[in-house]
Amino acid sequence: MVGAVENQMQKSVAPYLDFVNMFVDAIEFGRALPAGLRTGGSELSQPTVRHKAILCSPHPDDEAQVGGLALRLRLEAGVPVLNCAITLGSNPDERKRRLEELESSCGVLGFHLLVPNHPYGLEDVRADIRKSREREWNRNAESLAQVFDSEEPDLIFLPHADDYHPTHIGTHYLALDALRIHLGRSQRTEILVIETEFWHAMRQPNLMAGLSSPALARLMMATAEHRGEVARNRYHLTLPARLMDNVRRGSEILGSFGKEARPFLFAELYRVSVMKTLGREAAVLPEQVIGPDQAVGLEGPKLLVKPPRLLR
Repeated sequence: MVGAVENQMQKSVAPYLDFVNMFVDAIEFGRALPAGLRTGGSELSQPTVRHKAILCSPHPDDEAQVGGLALRLRLEAGVPVLNCAITLGSNPDERKRRLEELESSCGVLGFHLLVPNHPYGLEDVRADIRKSREREWNRNAESLAQVFDSEEPDLIFLPHADDYHPTHIGTHYLALDALRIHLGRSQRTEILVIETEFWHAMRQPNLMAGLSSPALARLMMATAEHRGEVARNRYHLTLPARLMDNVRRGSEILGSFGKEARPFLFAELYRVSVMKTLGREAAVLPEQVIGPDQAVGLEGPKLLVKPPRLLR
């Protein structure tokens, strides 16, 4: 009797197994895709270019893993984006290789690239040394503040404060400290801050930005340019799955529990606020959910949602 019931269950499960196997086949197809094509390095930061958006990336590859909205702003509104590579990883012997891969990744995304303390990046960007090694921490904060002084960006991307990895958490506090220094000695009154997530989901995102398939493909290719990293862990192939799960979470968190999910497949979740001289406050957003068919823009420290526009 048990055998007959199990046989019937296997027949019922068969369509779902076929669906799961499509994912398995897709990953196997992805394993054969080339990595590290070296399609061209990034454009170096130039004094004549004002980068309106800066990504503070804890490691090489974070620009591709959480850069969906930055990529959309560049493609849809022509916003110049600067990837500020806070560190080049903890292993000095691998930094040359990682920098070369990073240059190629930024070339795929169309981001400019700047490495504070070039060619090494900053050292020991961790929250635990913020007070225990205050002089070193302040020196790093000043280095980053000088980048903000030079660029005067309208928008800063940085990891959220609970993003698990010590360097991600450290980058969060370092970027905020550098912003306070910058605002304190400039004539500017506010800067838009967008927190990203990778290692750990943030508790209170307030923006879900949908991504089109072409945009996601570019992020995957940019990640694959980090050839040494994806050789040990093919995490570029699982990026679509993470972004799909974001739509599941975001549809409930930014809507109402029990409501229908958003009709697009891929999205990043962010938390947007405004940094002012006296502190941070919630940002007024045009919409909490931006579909991939809604063009985004930036006007000063304010996000815009524009009529649909073809990607360039």
